Amino acid sequence: MNRAIDKVQTGAFAFLGAVTILCVLAAFFSELYYLALVPFALLVAYLAFTNFRILYYLLLFSIPISIEYSFSNSLATDLPDEPLMIGLMLITIVYIFSNYKSIPTNFFTQVIVLALIIHLFWIFVNAFTSINVTASFKIFAAKIWYATSFCLLSAIVLKTKEDLKQSFWCIYIPLTLLIIQVIIRHALLGFSFDEINEPMTPFFRNHVNYAAIVSIFFPFLLLARTWYEKNTFKRKLINFSILLYIAAIYLSYTRTCYLALLAIVPCYFVVRFKLMKPAITFFALGMAALMLFLFTNNNYLKFAPTFEDTILHDGLGDHLSSTFEGKDVSSMERVYRWVAAVRMFQDKPLLGFGSGTFYPNYKRYTVTSFETYVSDNPERSSAHNQALLILTEQGIIGLAIFLILYATIFIQGEKIYHRTTNEDSKRTIMMLIIMMAMVFVNLTLSDMLESDKVGPFFFMGIALLTAVDIRERSLLKAETK
Repeated sequence: MNRAIDKVQTGAFAFLGAVTILCVLAAFFSELYYLALVPFALLVAYLAFTNFRILYYLLLFSIPISIEYSFSNSLATDLPDEPLMIGLMLITIVYIFSNYKSIPTNFFTQVIVLALIIHLFWIFVNAFTSINVTASFKIFAAKIWYATSFCLLSAIVLKTKEDLKQSFWCIYIPLTLLIIQVIIRHALLGFSFDEINEPMTPFFRNHVNYAAIVSIFFPFLLLARTWYEKNTFKRKLINFSILLYIAAIYLSYTRTCYLALLAIVPCYFVVRFKLMKPAITFFALGMAALMLFLFTNNNYLKFAPTFEDTILHDGLGDHLSSTFEGKDVSSMERVYRWVAAVRMFQDKPLLGFGSGTFYPNYKRYTVTSFETYVSDNPERSSAHNQALLILTEQGIIGLAIFLILYATIFIQGEKIYHRTTNEDSKRTIMMLIIMMAMVFVNLTLSDMLESDKVGPFFFMGIALLTAVDIRERSLLKAETK
């Protein structure tokens, strides 16, 4: 039996080696360089049938290093992680049908997962009422392969502490190496504020994209340092990395991520002392009061900036002070989009315009008094606020479902934390809640939930919270028998 397996593996290795040589030579002589990717595709196909767990870890490894690639104005993808997501989605579906017991018991009946399913179902229903059905179904399809690869498959693969450790290192290694090269490239530019986006390319669209993944992954470092004994190499490495990541967040000059980092301590105490429901209620009432004030008698118009004074500053200090003065171009450009989003919502309040339709339609809803030097939007970016984007595209129903989903994550996460007795599990749950809070903070000034630098962590957070809860419940039940 072992000899037969060895022969198969040796034959597969020889075949792949020969194909690699032929494809590289063909790519070189024909100048059709994509032919060099054929061996990689064959290797992925081979692993899909033999050990798809390796593909899952490869997907995690590819998150930081993936780049955006546009085939046309209407078709773009992230390479190589998005094709891997699609492939793993198909593999997961086949695997579940042949081995349904691999899914944690009662996974689909957990409150958080049910809330996620309702969120996805509404995006599907909303696509039929969209003003651009094709664009909306593209967004829905992307949501499905994100949810399948990072939520469902994570629940199947990441069942033990060792699995979580492996997933940590798969993301940590490439992300940390990228952080080091970004800091070095930024240093060569004198840590210039006005050239901050230059060192981020090609792996990150801009400094916001870069800072988001660095800040969101930061809680994993705090958890990982507890896995290893003092004075061990890995513990020292992670301790150094904590300082490196803080420096990277500071040097990203991204205000949202500063806030996300500052949110760690209050979030910890909110969970620790069971204050999640009051905290959510206070936040909701505050946001409702702010919106009521701004849009009663069009009070928001009083805060319109002077076009000539709203500029891009070349220093962090000026950037931060101008934010509070309403003279920073990036801040006021966000307000420009937010005003347009609210006006779009007023036009289609119940169902919205449909997913993926904000950018082609928002400019006719803008207010010129909030216009800035960058309002031509060459990046084709969106609303810069996830809640307003959902409100615009999925209507008040879609926003209500999304906010209920997030509230469920926080409230259930707190319950799971206090129900769990195992200290390792408690630390993991706390880290996941803090990580989801940092995602939420990032989404207040961006709309990157569909981004491959943010979206995976959101879906993995749901999967891991649910899986830890199911495992702890089953252990507790076994102990009481």
